[in-house]
Amino acid sequence: MLIYLMRHGQTNWNVEMRMQGSADIPLNETGKAQARQAAAGMAQIPFDYALSSPLSRARQTAEIVTEGRSLPLHIDARLTELNFGIMEGAHRQDYPEASIYFHDPAHYVPLEGGESYAELNVRCAGILENLFLPLEKDYEHVLVCSHAALITGLVRRVLNRPLCDFWSGPRRGNCSCSILECKNGQFRLIEESHIFG
Repeated sequence: MLIYLMRHGQTNWNVEMRMQGSADIPLNETGKAQARQAAAGMAQIPFDYALSSPLSRARQTAEIVTEGRSLPLHIDARLTELNFGIMEGAHRQDYPEASIYFHDPAHYVPLEGGESYAELNVRCAGILENLFLPLEKDYEHVLVCSHAALITGLVRRVLNRPLCDFWSGPRRGNCSCSILECKNGQFRLIEESHIFG
């Protein structure tokens, strides 16, 4: 089974460098165009199962990519982005914690209402074992539309990367796609941050 982990298209908060997290921000016109381009580039992939975060930017991306496929879209709250608590909506430069989050993850301490990297790691473990793994027996090509930190956390678990290297590897641009293979209950990374289309 191949799992295509796609980050959502662009939002206005991406452009404005705001901390988005679990805030429900829709795609902007560029984001919709990115999703349409990805859909065209992925047209030959025979998706037989589709999952999305409930946040509208991910759900809209998934809806565009799966348009015309007669494929139900399954919404799962476990695929939501890491919560930034009181930082959500703020510009990155407004909080020193935002810089630590991106540049020194091993020392990031979430502010009020926020989610830690350790909590994200537990959530990613559950997604791999309890959400993705049971799909292997029935499906071959699974689309998952989600968010940068969540996808990075999943890849990190598969590669066993240390927390200090959380953001190492290619940048996860909007509508980029990392591909996992699940075979005989084992996960491996096939490709990271590929842009289709």
